[in-house]
Amino acid sequence: MVRSLNVANVAQHKNPVPNAALHRGMMATSSILGKEPDADHYPADVKSQAQLCFAYLQDILAAAGATLQDVLSVELYMADKTDRDVVNQFWLQCWPDPKHRPARNALVLELPEGCKLQVKALIVLPYEPADEVSK
Repeated sequence: MVRSLNVANVAQHKNPVPNAALHRGMMATSSILGKEPDADHYPADVKSQAQLCFAYLQDILAAAGATLQDVLSVELYMADKTDRDVVNQFWLQCWPDPKHRPARNALVLELPEGCKLQVKALIVLPYEPADEVSK
């Protein structure tokens, strides 16, 4: 059975969407939002949003007992393709070794007002599916 994961210090969706879902040793994040957990608006610059998105990814991973090296695939949704260089700074901080990076897709989409970046990830959990998720 799918288990939802919501992490207290990670921005939540307005709709009834968890931060991630876990099933049979896999975890998929919902879109990770680059805004403060208690804010209704996004920071004005993509650098702040990217910093929050990648920090939240690590918080979600930690809550599930995973690390960045358990990430199999990442999808980046950007409002402006020219923001790729800024996002790449955080990508390289997370995965500096080119031999140990997850697969990646970067797409340009129409995002909610003020949103410049959303991140989604697919993770292979480092434990058996019967294990409980830490909170």
